[in-house]
Amino acid sequence: MKRALAGLLALAAFLTIVLWPDDASAHALLARADPPINASLRESPIRITLFMTEQLQRSHSSIQVLHSSGERRDIGQTEFADEVPTQMSVRVLKLDPGVYTVVWETLSEVDGHTWTGSYVFSVLNPDGSAPAGSGVEIDLDRPGTPVAADAAVKAIGLAALVIFAGAVFISWLLRPSPISTLLPLMAVTLVVGIATTGYESIAGALRLGDIGFLGDVLFDTRNGLWLQQRWYALIVAAALVGVRLLKPVSLPDRLVFVALAVLAAVWLASSSAISHGAAIGSGWIWGTLFDALHLSAAALWIGGLLSLIIVIRGQPDARIAAVRRFSVAAALSVPVLAAAGLLSALIQIPNLNGIVETDWGLAFIVKIAILVALFAAAAANAFFLRPRDAAADGQDQRLVHRFSRMMRMEALLGLAVIAASAALTQLPSPASAQPEIEQKDNTVVETVTRGGIIVALEISPNLVGFNTWTATIRGTGDNPVEVLLLRFRYADRSVGPVTVPTTRLSDNQFQLEGAYFGLPGAWTVEMELRRATGEDLIVAVQADVESGYQASPFATDSGGALALPLTQMDWNGVGALWALVIGGLAWVNRPHIRRTWGPRGGDAAFAAGLLGLIVAVVLLTGLHVEPGRTLANPIERTAESVERGSLLFAANCASCHGETGAGDGPLADSLPAPPANFTVHVPFHPDGVLFAWITDGIRGTGMPAWAPQLSDQERWDLVNFLRANFDISAAQ
Repeated sequence: MKRALAGLLALAAFLTIVLWPDDASAHALLARADPPINASLRESPIRITLFMTEQLQRSHSSIQVLHSSGERRDIGQTEFADEVPTQMSVRVLKLDPGVYTVVWETLSEVDGHTWTGSYVFSVLNPDGSAPAGSGVEIDLDRPGTPVAADAAVKAIGLAALVIFAGAVFISWLLRPSPISTLLPLMAVTLVVGIATTGYESIAGALRLGDIGFLGDVLFDTRNGLWLQQRWYALIVAAALVGVRLLKPVSLPDRLVFVALAVLAAVWLASSSAISHGAAIGSGWIWGTLFDALHLSAAALWIGGLLSLIIVIRGQPDARIAAVRRFSVAAALSVPVLAAAGLLSALIQIPNLNGIVETDWGLAFIVKIAILVALFAAAAANAFFLRPRDAAADGQDQRLVHRFSRMMRMEALLGLAVIAASAALTQLPSPASAQPEIEQKDNTVVETVTRGGIIVALEISPNLVGFNTWTATIRGTGDNPVEVLLLRFRYADRSVGPVTVPTTRLSDNQFQLEGAYFGLPGAWTVEMELRRATGEDLIVAVQADVESGYQASPFATDSGGALALPLTQMDWNGVGALWALVIGGLAWVNRPHIRRTWGPRGGDAAFAAGLLGLIVAVVLLTGLHVEPGRTLANPIERTAESVERGSLLFAANCASCHGETGAGDGPLADSLPAPPANFTVHVPFHPDGVLFAWITDGIRGTGMPAWAPQLSDQERWDLVNFLRANFDISAAQ
């Protein structure tokens, strides 16, 4: 058993180290930009606007715009929007044709982590051809403590929190209270908590440059304010524990317990308030609450179990009664742990790709694997060893030792889960690591043969904007190609051709990078092969180039702090889940409730369990009201309104939904879910529902909220256009 546990813990540590990225301690990443990544613009933009994945600390977040020569072209300071805390922008000078690099630095207001990134766009020549030049290489290395050290300290701090809260809980649960026995354990966890909080504060300052930024971290960021609250709570708790241990004055146990319980709650709150759940933007209150419930349940179970092991070592005669009381409490915490953990995970994992394609997802898989082992150990204790130990009245020493070993195994597995959770807090979650609109990849390889020479040209990603052209040449014999030129011709001859020399990678391979596909459509790439002797050759390939990104000005947040933060279920599903948890807990614990509170208590538990099941069924099957169903259309469906809606549809909707509304627009494949086919959906939904979808967007899809961009009348004009064109019965 010990070998199995050691092997499991070693495997978890190994996977965590192997899967750990070089840079993991930052979460305010780029969600989308205007102009978008790799854009090729006909005219100079006036402003660069970025939408990040977390709320920004304004004092240390900024944007620079650099020409390919390295010269800055932005004007003034970076600006922020009060209504969209994830947005920042900067004005720019009139940009001449060329390639420009946008460099951004962010400080997350939630977790205090910094990040640096960049992307490029180009302004085309007057004739529409691609400009010369390339992006500026940016040093993305950031100062600060090592990522592995941050994760280790986070794990130690979370373990200290869980053990302290569990010790306070056990002090209240058991009779007589074992608070005196647990005070030394509490003192150790508080010292560890103070030390790790200090480390987090100093590490935050070092990420900004040096220790001189400590004041900025503690007093100018939300993360720092919560670190302050944690520090105050830990110092007060340490003073109380010290007074109770040294006894310079007499303090009642009840007063000490109540004070420590409040301070433990503050410690829990300070950790949840700077978690991934608190950083989601829309619905952050619910995300924080789910994380807090998850952490609290873990503290009651895992921290309580570690404290229980210490207590029963000192009081072997009370072992069976203490274990029985704790088992009931742990059984109550497990469903809450599972439900809150599920909701927290769904918030951070918009789709399954987020699990298999990100470091966070791989660490999450490791955590789930350890959790499975933890549940197996807990089930063995609860349903096999504890009942047999109680039946033998503690007289079977072999059974007692086996039960004790399994309890220790359960506790160690719980600490391994805490360590995995700490790793997750240091990694960008899938919700923040994956942009809302991702780039397509239309990479092609075209091969042509001329005079015995074979030329294979790979174009990646074969989209408007920056691409890489790699040419592999074979069959040249003793007359190798010395120079390879690429000439780009657009189908519209008003766009002038551009000829660019490539870089030799090897004797038979050449490469070019740049933004030479400036427009979507048909391009011809001519390859001019210049050899030392003999005739030069010109061969050509055709490329059908598409736009790779959607130019989206929408904000990341589409709702308020109380909005639903999930995309996989609605409020009915969330309510049904908690109804099942609460009702199930009441139902399963009927015998214990009956013994404690008598027949009436048992009947109340039965009724609560039945009510929870009924509420869950009703929520899942009987209560589904589409937003806007009762909203009347105030704009008459006239020819003028439909015409205005037609123009709005062509400008804003056809790129995704297609010109015929069939959901087959040029950007459809880049969205997380297929756009709606209006011929199918419009006839079955009233005007108010269509208006609500246009206004608020649809979570979990690429459909954004149009309320900030379109007025009420414009959105109703769109509804009238949809009704007139895609609802046959209404059109007649």
